[in-house]
Amino acid sequence: MQQDNFEEYGHTFIAPREYCKDLKISNNNTQFLMDFNEFIDRNTPNDHTCNVSLINRLLLDAGLTSELVKRWKEQNASGVVARFVATDGGITRVYPSSAGEDWKENAETYESSFYKRSLDNDIYIFTAPFFNKSGEPNLDSGIMVSKAIELNIDGARLKPAVVGAKLSVAAWKDRFIKATMKINCKDEICGCLSNDQHVDCVILDDGGFLLMSNRDKYIAQIGQFFGEIDPILMRTLVNTSLYAFNKTYDYQSVCDPERDSKAASGQRSVRIPTIADVLHLGWWASAAAWSILQQLFLSLTLPTLLEAANVDDDVLEAFSKESCITEQTQYYFDSSNRSFGGSLDCGNCSRLYRAEKLVNTNLVFIIADAADLCTSCDARPLKQAEQHSQGPDPCELAQNPRYRKGPDVCFENSKDEDDSDCGGGSGLTPSLWAVAGGQLVLLWLLAGPRRCPT
Repeated sequence: MQQDNFEEYGHTFIAPREYCKDLKISNNNTQFLMDFNEFIDRNTPNDHTCNVSLINRLLLDAGLTSELVKRWKEQNASGVVARFVATDGGITRVYPSSAGEDWKENAETYESSFYKRSLDNDIYIFTAPFFNKSGEPNLDSGIMVSKAIELNIDGARLKPAVVGAKLSVAAWKDRFIKATMKINCKDEICGCLSNDQHVDCVILDDGGFLLMSNRDKYIAQIGQFFGEIDPILMRTLVNTSLYAFNKTYDYQSVCDPERDSKAASGQRSVRIPTIADVLHLGWWASAAAWSILQQLFLSLTLPTLLEAANVDDDVLEAFSKESCITEQTQYYFDSSNRSFGGSLDCGNCSRLYRAEKLVNTNLVFIIADAADLCTSCDARPLKQAEQHSQGPDPCELAQNPRYRKGPDVCFENSKDEDDSDCGGGSGLTPSLWAVAGGQLVLLWLLAGPRRCPT
């Protein structure tokens, strides 16, 4: 897969596919456009080194989407970081060009998550920015919102492209707070004020990831799973069927080895020699033999490790891993209801909450009593990311066995087939005298003359 960008009229054009084998790909944005134009003028799109269908689709999509750039230039949309269109032919136009240079999405449209989700739904799809493990969200790229373009031609339903924009986090927060405020309000709570001491206001997507909040400390965590931010509220949303989840297991994963606790009283896996063992000559012989066996094994499997003075860190890290089972949980909207509400009981205190799904989006708006007002709630994080697991309960799997449907017809069935030997087995029958002779030799070796202690 190759990704090539070139600027044209102030925007960036992303073309990930290989159109012609002899076309030299350049890292310079404008150079690729010049090379492509010269190649087409010299060889025509029907050249035998080119994929004719891809070339024709590229030219068609490039011509159709160029009209969007002219409209984007005429518009002055405040709070929008970038605008883009991704086509079924595999090209993406991003405006302005500065946003295209920082485009982090997969260049191949069919491999992009937002593109596939937009095609599968008829609503506006909001996608949270990537949140890495260090706790630093990529907020500069903005929050993506996309929607598929639907055409109806002679009764055929087509979705040739996906259009969208990336919203500025700061601008969206201001509009979010203004939209929730009540005019001429005299109550104690009149909306979602910025850093309000009494209420927490958040917007989550259909996967449970944070997209917006009225608190600055939550803004810094946009893109993170909400179960790690407010666990008790997320568990309540799951228990009330706003969210459902599905666990998947990876039985061939690798994890860091678990370290035994110092207070553990379990049986040691490595025997510690006693003073009597150290003074015994046999213990030293056994330790030396085991050391030689380890060196022999390493020299046969990894001879370079014994020769190199500095071992690669990746090799050491790979050998420090151990086989394990990991699980990952996917959350999604479960109920068709749009409104949810109730109370979170934390023992010494409680929190009221209200949740509303936003129409024509994959978002849910939640307003609840501030988490700082009720610190006795369960603070254990509810994780969505991949983590170490013991695997599913075998008893539960036995109670709900998976159904495997057999074939409707028998494949490769022939009446002339001879299946008399099917399912049979074969074995070797050793000679009785050879077995008896071997046993006598072993008995003689074991029962040989021994010196008695004096």
